[in-house]
Amino acid sequence: MESKRLSTSTAFRVASVAVLAAVTTVLTWLPKVPILGTKGYVHLGDAAVVFSALVFGPFTAMLSGGLGTAVADLLVGFPQWSWISLVTHGLQGLVVGLVCRIRPGNVALAIAAGAGGTAVMVAGYFLGGLVIESLGPTVASVPWNVVQAVAGVVLGIPLSLSVRRAYPPVRDLSW
Repeated sequence: MESKRLSTSTAFRVASVAVLAAVTTVLTWLPKVPILGTKGYVHLGDAAVVFSALVFGPFTAMLSGGLGTAVADLLVGFPQWSWISLVTHGLQGLVVGLVCRIRPGNVALAIAAGAGGTAVMVAGYFLGGLVIESLGPTVASVPWNVVQAVAGVVLGIPLSLSVRRAYPPVRDLSW
């Protein structure tokens, strides 16, 4: 019962978003791999977005995923992409979290939700790339964005299942 009261606390929600946004920033910033032919990079931030969505719910994932990736873009010198990251990864987390709310802990549903989140992320960066870059680099980024998002799903699902199994009260912390 205590974890239910905690999950509805505004302070807990703010703290959760802040910590998960920081984790997302680090996973987006530090292991970045430049994409040849573009100015973009591949990172592990999507794993944090998927994990946040599956464990802490759609709204935490939307806020922490969007803020974390946007801050990373600012830190690595891509401020023009920060607003795209904010919206795109925020929507990615929201989609994964909302779909998985139907049956939390269901792996098949988590994979389907990850596919939906991947589509949102790839489409968001494609549209953003058309605004910021030309068609060539934008198209060249698509396969890399797919790889990044799929890696996030492949890493985020087992991590979330492990945390949910090791600490069952975490299921009451979703919002």
